[in-house]
Amino acid sequence: MTISGDFIPDQTFEAAPDYPVVFGVRLTPRVSGILLALVGLLGAGALLYYLALPEWEQYQELKAKVDETEADIQQQEAIVRQIDTAKRDLETAKQQQQDVLTLFANESALDTLLLDLNRQIDARNADLARRKEQRLAQCPPEVKRNVREFEDKYGDLATKAELRRFEPNKDASGIIKDSSYGLQVNNKLKRQAVSVELVGNFDQTAAILQSIERLQPLLVIRQLTSSLDDKSKNVTFFPGSGNFVRLSACQPEPKITTKFQLEALLPLPPEEAAQAAPPPQANQPQK
Repeated sequence: MTISGDFIPDQTFEAAPDYPVVFGVRLTPRVSGILLALVGLLGAGALLYYLALPEWEQYQELKAKVDETEADIQQQEAIVRQIDTAKRDLETAKQQQQDVLTLFANESALDTLLLDLNRQIDARNADLARRKEQRLAQCPPEVKRNVREFEDKYGDLATKAELRRFEPNKDASGIIKDSSYGLQVNNKLKRQAVSVELVGNFDQTAAILQSIERLQPLLVIRQLTSSLDDKSKNVTFFPGSGNFVRLSACQPEPKITTKFQLEALLPLPPEEAAQAAPPPQANQPQK
């Protein structure tokens, strides 16, 4: 039955879009989006691998070189500081060496050694006349009338300090090699030895020995021996009364004879030290 006036359109439905199929996968928008995202990630990875990664490696190499250079600079600065410290220590050692060398004798000082020693001995005789008068005042008249005979027989009332011997000892002089001053001194110092003999009373002898220690060159007294003059022993005097009386207040002053070897130590010049140095020992062949 047909109803007039009604329009019934032709009902045709649109078919589903025909998406391409690749490798059995239909490229729908969602799948295409996923694929594009994957392609983007792959492209970014490729850019990172081929462009960014080499630059990063180059950066790391340059950074390592910079760090190495900075370490070298710091090491060089430390070496420079060590060199400066070593130079200061060397200058200090040189100054100390010069200070030590000034304590030793030198040729010019040895030239005046005899004069200096005589001057010290003469200084101990300044009060000789006074000391003789003091002792003579305590003697009986017979001694006062015969002072020369008394002194010839018994000894001087006041001892005069004298230098009886000052003779260089060539056998004991030369480069020190006998370890007499220690092993460290061998072949580094030399000595000038002098045999000395002097006379004086106890105070004079002690003062002379002390004055030798205060002389400018470094001097060492060795092999010291002292002996009392036979005339300086107890004296008896015959006053004419028939009895021997000991003159306790009128005695000759004891006279001491002192002998010793005086050694002046001198630093060995470099050329002599080189000649005196023992040759290096050859390596012993192993058996």
